[in-house]
Formats: sequence, structure tokens, C-alpha cells
Amino acid sequence: MDIESIETTRKRLVNDGLKLGKSSFTEMLKNIVYAGKVIVPEYKKEVARIVDGVHEQLIDIATFEKVQQVFSGKRWHGLKPSHENFEFPMRDFLTCEVCGRQITGSMSKGRTKKYGYYHCREQCKTRVSTVKTHAKISGLLGNLKINENVKDLFAQVLKDSEAQISGNKAIRLKNRIERKQTLLNQLDNADDMRLANELPADRYKSIVERYNTELRDINMEIEVLEADSDSIKQYVSTGLELLTSLDIVFEKSDYECKRILMGSLFTGKLIFSNEDCRTTNVNEVLSTFSRVSGGLEEMKNGQTVKKNSLTVNVPGAGVEPARFPTGV
Repeated sequence: MDIESIETTRKRLVNDGLKLGKSSFTEMLKNIVYAGKVIVPEYKKEVARIVDGVHEQLIDIATFEKVQQVFSGKRWHGLKPSHENFEFPMRDFLTCEVCGRQITGSMSKGRTKKYGYYHCREQCKTRVSTVKTHAKISGLLGNLKINENVKDLFAQVLKDSEAQISGNKAIRLKNRIERKQTLLNQLDNADDMRLANELPADRYKSIVERYNTELRDINMEIEVLEADSDSIKQYVSTGLELLTSLDIVFEKSDYECKRILMGSLFTGKLIFSNEDCRTTNVNEVLSTFSRVSGGLEEMKNGQTVKKNSLTVNVPGAGVEPARFPTGV
């Protein structure tokens, strides 16, 4: 899924009545208080730590952690236009076949009304109406979509994987809880040794600080593991159903949904010309689905299955180099 910039999000919320400046808004997103936690500052031998607050949380800890990952640059921020023009949702997803520059969009006045066109910024005469461009992209997506046999096959595979995924998470949670108890026991031992004058003060402080730091991280991890209980089963049917009707979904989507869909499916821009619209790179998961889909169809028709065949108008990696939530 596409991720808005902080300022774009703030301005949108300001229009809805929010009254926060840039820095205050950023600090709010980084404040763990909204996740029901409180930061206890360092005091004497105790290091600073995060504990559960008595106040009601506004977001869950998993969501808070995802936001912090965005701040730390661990997720791709997607393509965002300098300003939104609802007539041209594909403006940042197209590259001119002739000169390789980004395709833009503008309105042209006809006899009775204005018409939208995607066109190159240079003098290469690449110029196609929005209606025809969107129809080309819809056709491309129609070739990418998977068939019903593949949908049913992968639905069963993904559901069978549920038990393994849940089991791995349970093992990880058990290990974290055991490690937490070990650290608590070691802290108690350090306290006893310090009271018996068997441990120097500086050494004791170092041990307590190290254990408390690890405890803080483990507590956060335990809470995320306990809270992240969503089953993949609820997403399997709807997700695979989407992959069987990509062209229809695109045609019926609004500006934002078109951009989210394209950013999720293609890892690079589409090569655009007056006659064609193609891509050299597709989302790896969808590419796998497409190969299997094409293979099953060829087997069904009694044909030889070619390795890495794609049911989409995509040049092979030898022709053009392979390259999202804008991509969720």
C-alpha cells in the first residue's frame, strides 16, 4: 500500500479540524504514550524503561511499531505525485518508450469540452488519451490475472500454511517469555550479590542497565506477538479473488485505489508508447501466480509447459532488465 508523506497526512487531517504544526505532529506519531505505554526516566541505578500505563491506548503496539519502521526507513514509501490530479492517476507510473522520461498528463480543449491526455514532456510525440491509456492498462491487467484453478490451488496451500505460521509464532513467544524470566532471575541474583558486597557498584550498575535494556525489548516483542493474532484465513479468499479480476477492479477504482493497485502489482514503471503499454517487472508473488496459471492452462490444453512462462505481455529478462502500498 502507498504510504503518504507525514506532511500530506497532516494537511489532510488539518482540513478535518486537526490543529498541530509539523514538528508537533511528527512528535505525536513517535510518542509511545498513545500505545498505552509510559516512559519511566532513569533514576539512580534504574535505567529508563517503558511500562504499561493506566490510561487507555489509542492504537495497538503493533501499529505503533509499524509507524516507527516507516520513520526508520525500513519500508518503501511508494510513488507520490507533487500534487494530485484526479484525471491522471497513472501519471507517475508511465515512462516514455522513446526517450525514457516520465510521462505526464494534461487537458486539451476540444470543440465542446476538455479531454485528458498522457504525453511525454519532450518532443517525441508520445501522446494518448486517458481513456485509451486506461484501456491499455486494463488489458495488461487482464493478461496478468490468475485463473480459477490457480486461485483454488493457492487458497488451499495458504490455508495449510496457517498451522505452521501459528506454530512458529507460538514457539517464538514461548522463547521470549522464558528469556524474560531468566533475566528477572539474573537481576535478583545481582541484587543479592550487591547486598552481600560481592559485586562492585560500577559492575552492578552495568549489569542492571544491560538486563533492563534487554527486558524492555523483550517486553515489547512479547506484546507484539500476543497482539498479532490475525489469521491469514480471512485474507486468503478476498485476496485471491482480487487476483482473478484485476482488470475489472482497475476499471471500477477511483484515483487513489488505481494508484494503490498499480503500486502493489508493479515494481517499476510501465513502458508507454502510442501503440503499447508494457512492463518489464511484476510483483514477485503475482509473477509466480501467473507462471503457475499459464502452466496449468498449457497442461490442460495438452501443450508443453515452458519454464518461466508468463501469461502477460512482458519482455523476457534478456530483452529488458527486470526491475507497490505504490505498494501494501
